[in-house]
Amino acid sequence: MSLTSKLVKNRNRNSWGSKEIVIGGVSAKERLILVEHLYAGIRAGYSITGVLQLASSQARGRMKQILSSVIKDVQTGAYLFESFGRFPKYFSPTFLHLLEVGERSASLEESLSQLHVMLQKNEEFKQKIRSASIYPIFVLVAIVGLGLSVAYFVLPNLVPLFRGLDTELPISTRILFWVADLFENHGSQILWSLFLFLFVMIWVVRRDFSKPVTHWLVLRFPLLGSLYRKIIIMQFSRTMHSLLRSGITIDNALRNAALSLDNIYYRNRLLAMIPLISKGDTLADSIRTESFLFGDFFADMLDLGEKTGSLEESFFNITEFYEMEVDRQTKDLLTALEPLLLIFVGLLVAFVALSILSPIYSLSGSIR
Repeated sequence: MSLTSKLVKNRNRNSWGSKEIVIGGVSAKERLILVEHLYAGIRAGYSITGVLQLASSQARGRMKQILSSVIKDVQTGAYLFESFGRFPKYFSPTFLHLLEVGERSASLEESLSQLHVMLQKNEEFKQKIRSASIYPIFVLVAIVGLGLSVAYFVLPNLVPLFRGLDTELPISTRILFWVADLFENHGSQILWSLFLFLFVMIWVVRRDFSKPVTHWLVLRFPLLGSLYRKIIIMQFSRTMHSLLRSGITIDNALRNAALSLDNIYYRNRLLAMIPLISKGDTLADSIRTESFLFGDFFADMLDLGEKTGSLEESFFNITEFYEMEVDRQTKDLLTALEPLLLIFVGLLVAFVALSILSPIYSLSGSIR
């Protein structure tokens, strides 16, 4: 479906009476759709106000509120980037800077095209990760479901039977009965405590005060840390390529790309490089001092780009390389994880079966 076709496609909106109930924020997909609307509308010859009104009529939730506010600002003469800049929680510095460059240089269509490509690439990558994670998540849910089903429905019926046997129970059976007693006496408290723990952990991880610790742990986590660092480098390189392509200076591009990153260690290190680059240092030399975060290959590619005057092209090549690397490493990691999960499920089932069947065999042997 073309961008122009998407522009006129109707979307359902949740409402209560005449007022829309706003829940949540603005998703990455909604930002992508917004840019698609703007790009297709400007390309088709619509005015900015007309495109915004059409996009607002098809938006919902928080995005609809934002677009209503932006339309009022634009109608009073404000720039588009200034209007969206009032909502920094939902629109990154890179998003705003590309709009600013396009509006000030009368090349808004080109800037929206670059922004669309960047957001679409990021969304496609996230979709790949989500698709690849479906099977492991399904197996983990099955494991939890199996364990809870056995603890709640199977073991309580077997405990009285085996405890009435005049035989010493194996240690695996005693462990299983201990778990059964625990869930029978405190099952509700255990489940509520688990849900509360997960809720608190998610809340803490999302707070700014915990980021120095959580980001440090993720960067150094075995296997996943390496993959996470490559993902950040890929996102950073893609943003830098888009910004440099639009004609932004290296220091401004570096600042906007750094502020667009979630990880505070990458953000702070990149922001600290800006004064050095302004004094004449090369980006490659600055990157090389942070070998753990960026790696030697990244610095070598930047060094080649700076020496040949093709830094923008180097960032494009780096993005393509790390995109393939992340895709390959993600597939390898999930391929290795799948048999491990199946083995774990098999061991769990074998433990439960052995714990239940061992007393029965012992009783049969004593009867003979």
